[in-house]
Amino acid sequence: MNLEATEGKSIAMIVWNTEKEDDVHVYLGKLQNTNGEYVFINAEKGWRVSLDEEQLSRLQPVTDDLKEMLLNADYALSMSMGNLPETDGNADYETTGMNWNN
Repeated sequence: MNLEATEGKSIAMIVWNTEKEDDVHVYLGKLQNTNGEYVFINAEKGWRVSLDEEQLSRLQPVTDDLKEMLLNADYALSMSMGNLPETDGNADYETTGMNWNN
């Protein structure tokens, strides 16, 4: 996919809760390229989520039959979110501002 074509377009981030079956949220934002790094930005929540190449490769155009469900976004990206393992420190994780209860 040509990522430059997605810049400034609306992106639906579909977030699946790995801790609870059928718990899914959809958030609308934009993709921004800053110094070669792509970031999903949700201005309403104040989120800036860095995306790596593997995540970017999953970005797909939204089909007409899913437009309304995906907040009329142009593109969609499916992600999963779960609790941090209790044994891990936070040093290896990036702060995004995302919280499942937001």
